[in-house]
Amino acid sequence: MRQTEVMAGGSGRGHEHPLPPVPASGRHVWVRGGPDVPGPHPGIVVEWQQSGGAWFALVADLIEADRVLVQQWLSAELLTRIG
Repeated sequence: MRQTEVMAGGSGRGHEHPLPPVPASGRHVWVRGGPDVPGPHPGIVVEWQQSGGAWFALVADLIEADRVLVQQWLSAELLTRIG
């Protein structure tokens, strides 16, 4: 059975829109710092991708010193799983 939600307002009254699938649980990681960003700092893996035999992760991570949230592709070698 497919879940739907009736939305009002800008989408038009009474139109049904399918709910997106429940996302897979995020993977919490420590991101090792580089020369310009001290680390480690916390991050969440959004997606994995393999390229040239190596794994890369799209990570949303918080650079606490600068109070900035960034999203970037990183080599799996720069990540340490939390938990």
